[in-house]
Amino acid sequence: MNAGMTKEQNQDAGAGSPSAAPEIKKSKVKKAEALWLTSFSDLSLILIAFFVLQLSYSKVDKKKYDNIQTSMNAKIVEKKDDNLKVINDKLMKELKKQKLDQSASVQLNANGLAVEFKDGLLFGSGSAKSNPKFVQTVGAVMKLIAASPDRYHVVIEGHTDDTPMRSKDFQSNWELSAARGFALMRQFKSRGVREDRMSVEAFAQTRPKVAIAGLKGDALDKARAANRRVVIRIE
Repeated sequence: MNAGMTKEQNQDAGAGSPSAAPEIKKSKVKKAEALWLTSFSDLSLILIAFFVLQLSYSKVDKKKYDNIQTSMNAKIVEKKDDNLKVINDKLMKELKKQKLDQSASVQLNANGLAVEFKDGLLFGSGSAKSNPKFVQTVGAVMKLIAASPDRYHVVIEGHTDDTPMRSKDFQSNWELSAARGFALMRQFKSRGVREDRMSVEAFAQTRPKVAIAGLKGDALDKARAANRRVVIRIE
């Protein structure tokens, strides 16, 4: 029976056999996969080139990197020149020794080392003159800050509350916050800190530590007391 089939019939029978169809499908699937992989590889190459370009133009803030590394490293070996972690530990010990840890605080982060004093600890109310009651105790803390290595910059920030200034010496909170900053700068200069290592920033009431919106009575008084402060940053 097979022997009697014509050549054309044999071709038709082969075309309809189940073994031919899968070969056509397989070929189409492989082609589609190849196209997808080509597009994906092109996109990956473009992304790699983009990130390489971004990295080449970026600048690493070495100072912040060093500060982060210092603040996160719990085991710092002391060298001849103190780093911020060592200075931080010394200041915290001195504050406790002088019993000032309730009126001052120390914080170390990526921006550097910040020592914050309540304004009453350093100055009288509405004044830029040193508070004689704490001259010796605060002086011990100032001595440690002044002894920081020359590679660090000392920034003195003056902050007030939002109460309008009523003083014959100062016409605004801006003048008061600036005057307190300059008063501390002169103290550091007398302790040997070079002028090119220091700067003064006056913020008046513009950067409150505690928001006062909606506060009244004791809550408002506490917030204003927290906002009256002096911050010395070593960076």
